Amino acid sequence: MANRGQLQIWALPVRLCHWLFVIGFTLNYFILEAGRTAHEIVGYVLVALVLFRIVWGVVKPGHAHFGQFHLNYRAVREHLHHLRKRSIPRDSGHNPIGWLFVFATLALFLVLGITGFLLEEIDALFGNPTVELIHSLAGDTLMVLACIHIAAVLFTQWRGRIALISPMITGKR
Repeated sequence: MANRGQLQIWALPVRLCHWLFVIGFTLNYFILEAGRTAHEIVGYVLVALVLFRIVWGVVKPGHAHFGQFHLNYRAVREHLHHLRKRSIPRDSGHNPIGWLFVFATLALFLVLGITGFLLEEIDALFGNPTVELIHSLAGDTLMVLACIHIAAVLFTQWRGRIALISPMITGKR
C-alpha cells in the first residue's frame, strides 16, 4: 500500500516495460551490431514487450489502460490549461499527447521487429534495400521521438510542477 499522501500512478509491469524499452532500444541503436545474434535477441525481446504492453493496456485498469486515451480538443485544451496554470493534477497519468507517443512508440517497435525479422529470416528479403530503409527510418524516427519525449517530460515536470520521472521509477507520486 502507498504511504500516506502518495498515489499509485504506474504499476510495476508498466515501469519495467518502459525501462526495458529504453535499455533495449539503446543497446540496439547505439551498441549492438545489426544482424548479430545479440541485436536479434534484443529485438525479439522488445517485440515481446510490445505485445505484453498491448495486452496489459487492454485488460488492466488504471492509468496504463488504453481506455484512458482521449485525444480530442477538450482533453488537449484541458491539459494545456493545467500546464499554463502550472497545476497538473497529481493523480494524472499520460496526457493526450503522451498517449500519442505511447502508440507511436509501440507501432515503431513493431515495425522494427517485423522488418528486422524479414531482413534476417526471409532469404528473399535479406539485404533488401526497401526493407532496410524502412527498418532504418523506423529506428531513426524512434530516436527522434525518444528525444522529444525526454524534453517533453522535463518541460512538463518543470512547467506543470508535477513529478513525472520518479513515478516511472517508484510507481508513486
